Amino acid sequence: MHRSIKIGLYGTLVAGIIGGTLAFTGTSDKTVTIKVDGESKQIKTSADDVAGALSSAKYTVGAHDVVAPAPNTAIKNGSTVVLKRGRLLHLVVDGKARDVWVTAPTVADALSQLGYSTDNAVSVSRDKRLPLTESTLDVTSPKALTITHDRKVQHITTTDATVSALLTSQNIEVAPTDIVSVPVTSALVAGENIVIQRVAVRTVVEARPVPFQVTSVRDSQLTVGEKQVIKAGRAGTAHITYHVALVDGVAKKKTQVSSVVVAPPVTQVQHIGSKPKPAAPAAPAATSNAAPKDTSGLNWDAVAACESGGNWAINTGNGFYGGLQFDAGTWLSNGGGAYAPRADLASRSAQIAIATKLYNARGSSPWPVCGQRL
Repeated sequence: MHRSIKIGLYGTLVAGIIGGTLAFTGTSDKTVTIKVDGESKQIKTSADDVAGALSSAKYTVGAHDVVAPAPNTAIKNGSTVVLKRGRLLHLVVDGKARDVWVTAPTVADALSQLGYSTDNAVSVSRDKRLPLTESTLDVTSPKALTITHDRKVQHITTTDATVSALLTSQNIEVAPTDIVSVPVTSALVAGENIVIQRVAVRTVVEARPVPFQVTSVRDSQLTVGEKQVIKAGRAGTAHITYHVALVDGVAKKKTQVSSVVVAPPVTQVQHIGSKPKPAAPAAPAATSNAAPKDTSGLNWDAVAACESGGNWAINTGNGFYGGLQFDAGTWLSNGGGAYAPRADLASRSAQIAIATKLYNARGSSPWPVCGQRL
Protein backbone atom coordinates (compact mmCIF):
# COMPACT_ATOMS: atom_id res chain seq x y z
CA MET A 1 0.00 0.00 0.00
CA HIS A 2 2.80 2.42 0.75
CA ARG A 3 4.44 1.58 -2.54
CA SER A 4 1.30 2.38 -4.48
CA ILE A 5 1.06 5.74 -2.86
CA LYS A 6 4.66 6.54 -3.82
CA ILE A 7 4.11 5.55 -7.43
CA GLY A 8 1.01 7.72 -7.62
CA LEU A 9 2.77 10.75 -6.22
CA TYR A 10 5.67 10.30 -8.61
CA GLY A 11 3.37 10.10 -11.57
CA THR A 12 1.58 13.24 -10.52
CA LEU A 13 4.85 15.14 -10.10
CA VAL A 14 6.15 14.06 -13.53
CA ALA A 15 2.90 15.08 -15.20
CA GLY A 16 3.03 18.46 -13.50
CA ILE A 17 6.57 19.04 -14.62
CA ILE A 18 5.79 18.08 -18.22
CA GLY A 19 2.63 20.17 -18.30
CA GLY A 20 4.43 23.19 -16.84
CA THR A 21 7.18 22.85 -19.39
CA LEU A 22 4.66 22.76 -22.22
CA ALA A 23 2.86 25.79 -20.87
CA PHE A 24 6.09 27.77 -20.60
CA THR A 25 7.09 26.78 -24.12
CA GLY A 26 3.69 27.92 -25.58
CA THR A 27 3.88 31.38 -23.98
CA SER A 28 7.56 32.11 -24.65
CA ASP A 29 8.46 35.63 -25.92
CA LYS A 30 9.69 36.30 -29.45
CA THR A 31 12.12 39.02 -30.50
CA VAL A 32 10.45 41.03 -33.28
CA THR A 33 11.70 44.11 -35.15
CA ILE A 34 9.07 46.84 -35.50
CA LYS A 35 9.89 49.39 -38.22
CA VAL A 36 7.63 52.45 -37.95
CA ASP A 37 7.94 55.27 -40.52
CA GLY A 38 11.48 54.18 -41.31
CA GLU A 39 12.67 53.93 -37.69
CA SER A 40 13.33 50.45 -36.25
CA LYS A 41 13.17 49.05 -32.73
CA GLN A 42 13.09 45.54 -31.29
CA ILE A 43 10.45 44.29 -28.89
CA LYS A 44 9.73 41.12 -26.95
CA THR A 45 6.25 39.77 -27.55
CA SER A 46 4.29 36.62 -27.00
CA ALA A 47 1.86 37.56 -29.80
CA ASP A 48 1.26 35.09 -32.60
CA ASP A 49 0.58 37.53 -35.47
CA VAL A 50 1.49 40.98 -36.83
CA ALA A 51 -1.53 42.72 -35.28
CA GLY A 52 -0.64 41.33 -31.87
CA ALA A 53 2.98 42.42 -32.18
CA LEU A 54 1.94 45.98 -33.06
CA SER A 55 -0.50 46.01 -30.15
CA SER A 56 2.29 44.84 -27.85
CA ALA A 57 4.35 47.80 -29.06
CA LYS A 58 1.41 50.16 -28.34
CA TYR A 59 0.67 50.95 -32.02
CA THR A 60 -2.87 51.25 -33.34
CA VAL A 61 -3.34 50.72 -37.06
CA GLY A 62 -5.45 53.45 -38.70
CA ALA A 63 -7.56 53.28 -41.85
CA HIS A 64 -4.90 55.06 -43.91
CA ASP A 65 -1.90 53.19 -42.46
CA VAL A 66 0.05 50.54 -44.37
CA VAL A 67 1.19 47.34 -42.58
CA ALA A 68 3.50 44.68 -44.00
CA PRO A 69 3.06 41.81 -43.79
CA ALA A 70 -0.74 41.75 -43.37
CA PRO A 71 -2.02 42.09 -39.77
CA ASN A 72 -3.21 38.45 -39.63
CA THR A 73 0.16 37.07 -40.73
CA ALA A 74 1.82 34.75 -38.20
CA ILE A 75 5.13 35.85 -36.74
CA LYS A 76 8.09 34.04 -35.30
CA ASN A 77 11.23 34.94 -33.47
CA GLY A 78 13.24 37.37 -35.65
CA SER A 79 10.27 38.58 -37.73
CA THR A 80 10.14 42.17 -39.00
CA VAL A 81 6.92 44.18 -39.06
CA VAL A 82 6.71 47.42 -41.09
CA LEU A 83 4.16 50.13 -40.22
CA LYS A 84 3.77 53.24 -42.36
CA ARG A 85 1.34 55.64 -40.75
CA GLY A 86 -1.01 57.76 -42.86
CA ARG A 87 -0.79 61.55 -42.86
CA LEU A 88 -3.43 63.93 -44.23
CA LEU A 89 -2.04 66.63 -46.51
CA HIS A 90 -3.96 69.73 -47.53
CA LEU A 91 -2.13 70.05 -50.84
CA VAL A 92 -2.26 73.27 -52.87
CA VAL A 93 -0.67 72.88 -56.32
CA ASP A 94 -0.45 76.03 -58.45
CA GLY A 95 -3.36 77.52 -56.53
CA LYS A 96 -5.60 74.44 -56.77
CA ALA A 97 -6.35 72.68 -53.45
CA ARG A 98 -6.99 69.00 -52.76
CA ASP A 99 -6.67 66.65 -49.78
CA VAL A 100 -4.48 63.53 -50.06
CA TRP A 101 -3.27 60.83 -47.67
CA VAL A 102 0.38 59.79 -47.74
CA THR A 103 2.46 57.37 -45.72
CA ALA A 104 5.69 59.31 -46.23
CA PRO A 105 7.42 60.60 -43.08
CA THR A 106 9.02 63.67 -44.71
CA VAL A 107 8.00 66.36 -47.18
CA ALA A 108 10.52 65.06 -49.74
CA ASP A 109 9.19 61.50 -49.43
CA ALA A 110 5.60 62.74 -49.76
CA LEU A 111 6.38 64.70 -52.93
CA SER A 112 8.12 61.69 -54.42
CA GLN A 113 5.20 59.46 -53.44
CA LEU A 114 2.79 61.88 -55.17
CA GLY A 115 4.91 62.10 -58.32
CA TYR A 116 6.24 65.67 -58.03
CA SER A 117 9.78 66.33 -59.25
CA THR A 118 12.53 68.20 -57.46
CA ASP A 119 11.97 71.12 -59.87
CA ASN A 120 8.81 72.07 -58.01
CA ALA A 121 8.98 74.77 -55.36
CA VAL A 122 7.63 73.84 -51.92
CA SER A 123 6.40 76.11 -49.15
CA VAL A 124 8.45 74.30 -46.46
CA SER A 125 11.79 72.52 -46.26
CA ARG A 126 11.85 69.18 -48.04
CA ASP A 127 13.65 67.69 -45.02
CA LYS A 128 10.79 68.55 -42.66
CA ARG A 129 9.10 65.56 -41.02
CA LEU A 130 5.37 65.45 -41.51
CA PRO A 131 3.28 65.31 -38.33
CA LEU A 132 0.69 62.60 -37.78
CA THR A 133 -1.87 65.38 -37.57
CA GLU A 134 -3.01 67.12 -40.76
CA SER A 135 -0.72 69.68 -42.42
CA THR A 136 -0.74 72.05 -45.40
CA LEU A 137 1.75 72.02 -48.26
CA ASP A 138 1.99 74.50 -51.15
CA VAL A 139 3.60 73.23 -54.36
CA THR A 140 4.42 75.42 -57.35
CA SER A 141 5.44 73.90 -60.67
CA PRO A 142 7.95 75.64 -63.00
CA LYS A 143 6.34 77.93 -65.59
CA ALA A 144 7.81 79.44 -68.74
CA LEU A 145 6.55 82.96 -69.39
CA THR A 146 7.54 86.38 -70.72
CA ILE A 147 7.98 89.78 -69.10
CA THR A 148 7.94 92.84 -71.36
CA HIS A 149 9.22 96.02 -69.73
CA ASP A 150 11.55 98.97 -70.24
CA ARG A 151 11.91 98.26 -73.99
CA LYS A 152 13.08 94.69 -73.49
CA VAL A 153 11.56 91.21 -73.46
CA GLN A 154 12.60 88.56 -70.91
CA HIS A 155 11.83 84.85 -71.40
CA ILE A 156 12.10 83.10 -68.03
CA THR A 157 11.15 79.91 -66.22
CA THR A 158 10.10 80.38 -62.61
CA THR A 159 8.47 78.64 -59.66
CA ASP A 160 7.23 81.89 -58.15
CA ALA A 161 3.55 81.63 -57.27
CA THR A 162 2.32 85.16 -58.00
CA VAL A 163 3.09 88.07 -60.30
CA SER A 164 4.25 90.10 -57.30
CA ALA A 165 6.68 87.38 -56.21
CA LEU A 166 8.03 87.11 -59.76
CA LEU A 167 8.67 90.86 -60.02
CA THR A 168 10.48 90.77 -56.69
CA SER A 169 12.66 87.80 -57.65
CA GLN A 170 13.55 89.46 -60.96
CA ASN A 171 14.36 92.79 -59.24
CA ILE A 172 11.78 94.63 -61.35
CA GLU A 173 10.40 97.64 -59.51
CA VAL A 174 6.88 98.80 -60.28
CA ALA A 175 5.80 102.30 -59.24
CA PRO A 176 2.22 102.95 -58.08
CA THR A 177 1.57 104.88 -61.30
CA ASP A 178 2.88 102.13 -63.61
CA ILE A 179 0.49 99.86 -65.51
CA VAL A 180 0.79 96.05 -65.21
CA SER A 181 -1.22 93.98 -67.69
CA VAL A 182 -2.39 91.54 -64.99
CA PRO A 183 -3.12 92.07 -61.27
CA VAL A 184 0.10 91.70 -59.26
CA THR A 185 -1.73 89.50 -56.75
CA SER A 186 -2.81 86.98 -59.39
CA ALA A 187 -1.28 83.53 -59.78
CA LEU A 188 1.20 83.01 -62.58
CA VAL A 189 -0.01 81.21 -65.70
CA ALA A 190 2.36 79.29 -67.94
CA GLY A 191 2.89 80.95 -71.31
CA GLU A 192 1.50 84.37 -70.37
CA ASN A 193 3.15 87.67 -71.28
CA ILE A 194 3.26 90.17 -68.43
CA VAL A 195 3.56 93.70 -69.80
CA ILE A 196 4.70 96.60 -67.62
CA GLN A 197 4.17 100.13 -68.91
CA ARG A 198 6.04 102.96 -67.25
CA VAL A 199 3.86 105.98 -66.55
CA ALA A 200 5.38 109.39 -65.84
CA VAL A 201 3.65 112.72 -65.36
CA ARG A 202 5.34 115.82 -66.76
CA THR A 203 4.30 119.39 -65.98
CA VAL A 204 4.06 121.68 -69.01
CA VAL A 205 3.35 125.42 -68.98
CA GLU A 206 2.02 127.04 -72.15
CA ALA A 207 1.42 130.74 -72.85
CA ARG A 208 -1.96 131.68 -74.27
CA PRO A 209 -3.26 135.11 -75.38
CA VAL A 210 -6.09 136.63 -73.34
CA PRO A 211 -8.46 138.62 -75.63
CA PHE A 212 -9.08 142.20 -74.59
CA GLN A 213 -12.51 143.72 -74.05
CA VAL A 214 -13.90 146.62 -76.09
CA THR A 215 -15.77 149.60 -74.69
CA SER A 216 -17.75 151.42 -77.38
CA VAL A 217 -19.02 154.99 -77.00
CA ARG A 218 -21.56 156.50 -79.40
CA ASP A 219 -20.18 159.62 -81.08
CA SER A 220 -22.47 162.01 -82.97
CA GLN A 221 -19.49 163.49 -84.75
CA LEU A 222 -18.91 160.25 -86.60
CA THR A 223 -21.15 158.89 -89.31
CA VAL A 224 -22.95 155.61 -88.70
CA GLY A 225 -20.54 152.80 -89.61
CA GLU A 226 -17.46 154.84 -88.74
CA LYS A 227 -15.27 153.94 -85.79
CA GLN A 228 -12.45 155.73 -84.07
CA VAL A 229 -10.13 153.90 -81.67
CA ILE A 230 -9.38 156.20 -78.75
CA LYS A 231 -7.30 153.69 -76.81
CA ALA A 232 -6.01 150.60 -78.57
CA GLY A 233 -6.64 147.32 -76.86
CA ARG A 234 -3.87 144.87 -76.14
CA ALA A 235 -4.17 141.15 -75.59
CA GLY A 236 -2.93 139.80 -72.28
CA THR A 237 -1.03 136.61 -71.56
CA ALA A 238 -2.06 133.63 -69.46
CA HIS A 239 0.15 130.75 -68.38
CA ILE A 240 -1.75 127.47 -68.61
CA THR A 241 -0.26 124.58 -66.60
CA TYR A 242 -0.91 121.03 -67.80
CA HIS A 243 -0.07 117.61 -66.47
CA VAL A 244 0.93 115.39 -69.38
CA ALA A 245 0.79 111.62 -68.77
CA LEU A 246 3.55 109.75 -70.62
CA VAL A 247 3.18 105.99 -71.13
CA ASP A 248 6.55 104.49 -72.06
CA GLY A 249 7.60 107.98 -73.12
CA VAL A 250 4.58 108.67 -75.35
CA ALA A 251 2.12 111.42 -74.34
CA LYS A 252 -1.30 109.88 -73.78
CA LYS A 253 -3.30 112.39 -71.75
CA LYS A 254 -3.10 116.14 -71.17
CA THR A 255 -4.97 117.64 -68.21
CA GLN A 256 -5.18 121.34 -67.38
CA VAL A 257 -4.48 121.99 -63.71
CA SER A 258 -4.27 125.79 -63.51
CA SER A 259 -4.51 129.04 -65.45
CA VAL A 260 -2.79 132.23 -64.30
CA VAL A 261 -3.00 135.59 -66.06
CA VAL A 262 0.54 136.97 -65.98
CA ALA A 263 -0.14 140.03 -68.17
CA PRO A 264 -3.71 141.36 -68.05
CA PRO A 265 -5.29 142.57 -71.30
CA VAL A 266 -5.84 146.28 -71.96
CA THR A 267 -9.43 147.24 -72.76
CA GLN A 268 -9.92 149.03 -76.06
CA VAL A 269 -11.93 152.25 -76.03
CA GLN A 270 -13.53 153.24 -79.31
CA HIS A 271 -16.09 155.72 -80.60
CA ILE A 272 -18.87 154.50 -82.85
CA GLY A 273 -20.52 156.92 -85.23
CA SER A 274 -24.16 157.81 -84.63
CA LYS A 275 -24.61 160.58 -87.21
CA PRO A 276 -26.91 159.49 -90.06
CA LYS A 277 -25.23 158.76 -93.38
CA PRO A 278 -26.01 161.00 -96.34
CA ALA A 279 -28.31 159.52 -98.94
CA ALA A 280 -26.42 157.04 -101.11
CA PRO A 281 -26.51 157.36 -104.91
CA ALA A 282 -28.46 154.75 -106.79
CA ALA A 283 -26.47 151.58 -107.22
CA PRO A 284 -25.60 150.56 -110.78
CA ALA A 285 -27.27 147.49 -112.15
CA ALA A 286 -25.47 144.30 -111.30
CA THR A 287 -23.64 142.81 -114.24
CA SER A 288 -23.05 139.37 -112.76
CA ASN A 289 -23.83 137.18 -109.75
CA ALA A 290 -20.18 136.94 -108.71
CA ALA A 291 -19.28 138.20 -105.22
CA PRO A 292 -17.54 141.59 -105.33
CA LYS A 293 -13.82 141.62 -104.79
CA ASP A 294 -11.99 143.99 -102.47
CA THR A 295 -9.40 146.47 -103.71
CA SER A 296 -6.62 143.92 -103.24
CA GLY A 297 -8.02 141.95 -106.14
CA LEU A 298 -8.62 138.88 -103.94
CA ASN A 299 -12.08 137.34 -103.75
CA TRP A 300 -12.46 137.25 -99.96
CA ASP A 301 -16.24 136.91 -100.19
CA ALA A 302 -15.74 133.61 -102.01
CA VAL A 303 -13.41 132.41 -99.23
CA ALA A 304 -15.93 133.52 -96.59
CA ALA A 305 -18.72 131.68 -98.41
CA CYS A 306 -16.59 128.53 -98.24
CA GLU A 307 -15.32 128.96 -94.67
CA SER A 308 -18.44 130.27 -92.88
CA GLY A 309 -21.28 130.37 -95.34
CA GLY A 310 -20.62 134.07 -95.80
CA ASN A 311 -21.46 134.93 -92.16
CA TRP A 312 -18.90 137.59 -91.17
CA ALA A 313 -20.13 137.63 -87.53
CA ILE A 314 -20.16 133.86 -86.96
CA ASN A 315 -18.97 132.40 -83.61
CA THR A 316 -19.75 128.68 -83.28
CA GLY A 317 -17.57 128.17 -80.22
CA ASN A 318 -15.05 125.98 -82.05
CA GLY A 319 -12.20 128.45 -81.56
CA PHE A 320 -12.47 130.07 -85.01
CA TYR A 321 -14.25 133.36 -85.58
CA GLY A 322 -15.67 135.58 -88.33
CA GLY A 323 -16.27 135.10 -92.01
CA LEU A 324 -12.67 134.03 -92.70
CA GLN A 325 -12.43 131.86 -89.54
CA PHE A 326 -9.52 133.44 -87.67
CA ASP A 327 -8.38 131.85 -84.40
CA ALA A 328 -7.80 134.34 -81.60
CA GLY A 329 -4.00 134.09 -81.71
CA THR A 330 -3.74 134.67 -85.47
CA TRP A 331 -6.19 137.57 -85.34
CA LEU A 332 -4.35 139.36 -82.55
CA SER A 333 -0.82 138.63 -83.79
CA ASN A 334 -1.62 140.21 -87.17
CA GLY A 335 -3.01 143.43 -85.73
CA GLY A 336 -6.68 142.53 -85.50
CA GLY A 337 -6.81 143.90 -81.97
CA ALA A 338 -6.88 147.39 -83.46
CA TYR A 339 -10.42 146.61 -84.62
CA ALA A 340 -11.87 144.14 -82.13
CA PRO A 341 -10.70 141.45 -79.67
CA ARG A 342 -12.01 138.73 -82.02
CA ALA A 343 -12.67 138.60 -85.74
CA ASP A 344 -16.42 138.01 -85.38
CA LEU A 345 -16.70 141.34 -83.54
CA ALA A 346 -14.98 143.28 -86.35
CA SER A 347 -16.47 144.54 -89.59
CA ARG A 348 -16.14 142.74 -92.91
CA SER A 349 -13.64 145.30 -94.15
CA ALA A 350 -11.52 144.94 -91.00
CA GLN A 351 -11.47 141.17 -91.40
CA ILE A 352 -10.45 141.50 -95.06
CA ALA A 353 -7.69 143.95 -94.10
CA ILE A 354 -6.18 141.47 -91.62
CA ALA A 355 -6.67 138.58 -94.07
CA THR A 356 -4.85 140.53 -96.79
CA LYS A 357 -1.96 141.19 -94.41
CA LEU A 358 -1.83 137.49 -93.53
CA TYR A 359 -2.04 136.51 -97.21
CA ASN A 360 0.89 138.80 -98.08
CA ALA A 361 2.97 137.02 -95.42
CA ARG A 362 1.91 133.39 -95.89
CA GLY A 363 -0.10 133.13 -99.08
CA SER A 364 -3.28 131.05 -99.04
CA SER A 365 -1.86 128.41 -96.62
CA PRO A 366 -4.01 129.61 -93.65
CA TRP A 367 -7.03 128.56 -95.79
CA PRO A 368 -5.76 125.25 -97.23
CA VAL A 369 -9.10 124.35 -98.88
CA CYS A 370 -11.10 127.53 -99.30
CA GLY A 371 -8.01 129.58 -100.23
CA GLN A 372 -8.23 128.08 -103.71
CA ARG A 373 -11.19 130.43 -104.35
CA LEU A 374 -9.07 133.57 -104.02
